[in-house]
Amino acid sequence: MILSIVGFSILNIYALDKLQLGGVDGYFRFYEMSVDDKIMMCNDFPMPVNFNSFKIIIFYENKLLGTFMGDGTSIMPHSFFDARGKYISESYAQSQYLFMHFDHLFGGSDPTIRIDPRNMNVITEFHTSIMGIPYSVTEQYSSFDFWNMLNDKNNMSC
Repeated sequence: MILSIVGFSILNIYALDKLQLGGVDGYFRFYEMSVDDKIMMCNDFPMPVNFNSFKIIIFYENKLLGTFMGDGTSIMPHSFFDARGKYISESYAQSQYLFMHFDHLFGGSDPTIRIDPRNMNVITEFHTSIMGIPYSVTEQYSSFDFWNMLNDKNNMSC
């Protein structure tokens, strides 16, 4: 019994690591994440994936800019899920200002923007547990890599 619980937990952690993220309707913008309350998730694993909560943490110049947080759920195999969350920041106006600039820069709209995108980093965290012991699956991205990943039409294979 314990062996099967541990085995399921390890598979769940693997599936969380492979969970695909994308913008709603295949369109992601940092600014939209700060005002909308959804992000798309895709479980392409052949078993359900479970997590207790998730966070998308954004840093600019090594300082916390804000966090998009959501509750946990179970996502069935080979299916999409619109994960609801809320963006929280101590400087909401600064977040939106930077997000608009980065969205224009990454979208190719305005190559003359003087804000350096290398100063923004994104960390994703999925919180789960192994036999009641908290465990986090964490990935770190550059802002550009995160933006590209969430806008890649081939990223969501459900």
